[in-house]
Amino acid sequence: MTRPYRIVIADDEKPVAVGLQNQLESLGYDVVSVVNDGQRAIEMCRRTLPDAIFLDIEMPGLDGLSAARQIAVDPGTPVIILTAHGHPNLIDQAVEDGVISYLLKPATNPSLHAALQVAVARARELKALQDDVDELKSTLRERKLIERAKGILMSRRHLNESEAFRLLQRQSQDRRIPMAKLAESIIQTDELLEAPNQGGSSGTTGLRPLRRHTEMSHGE
Repeated sequence: MTRPYRIVIADDEKPVAVGLQNQLESLGYDVVSVVNDGQRAIEMCRRTLPDAIFLDIEMPGLDGLSAARQIAVDPGTPVIILTAHGHPNLIDQAVEDGVISYLLKPATNPSLHAALQVAVARARELKALQDDVDELKSTLRERKLIERAKGILMSRRHLNESEAFRLLQRQSQDRRIPMAKLAESIIQTDELLEAPNQGGSSGTTGLRPLRRHTEMSHGE
């Protein structure tokens, strides 16, 4: 059996907040906190990591839309605005601020249930898409590192592209470290070798042991 969604409510009108809590609990949801201002709503979302939050717009201190803007980013809780104000400008602003659903008071049980189900599902879709983007960025970075390392090996060891790649692959397997990590190490070492000597009159003497170590570590 799946656990019920955990919900935070932020509304400065206590009777409204209590009524909403009763509605949600009657639908089987777990209301983990009820707060009365935007700043506390942000803090509670960060502390409890709920599945969704219902935010009123007009609250003392930080208003609901400002709070929604922060919550949508950190910690990324799905935000549902529940308000008596349905002006198109407010709705447009809510969309810009990352709000997933916008309901007008008073909300019926079916509309609350539907809004929650859609909000949580949409948030999961967005997270999955972001995870895919992050993975693609990581893969692209690793490929760039490997390409740079291959170029260094081709230049310093006089290898062709296939030979440089096989050397990277073999060293990665022998050392049991990812190719990208090995490539990054090669790049960092090469940058040290190419850096202008800071020792004044000693020439490149201080770099020679590092150069020999680098060459030996790649198959000699």
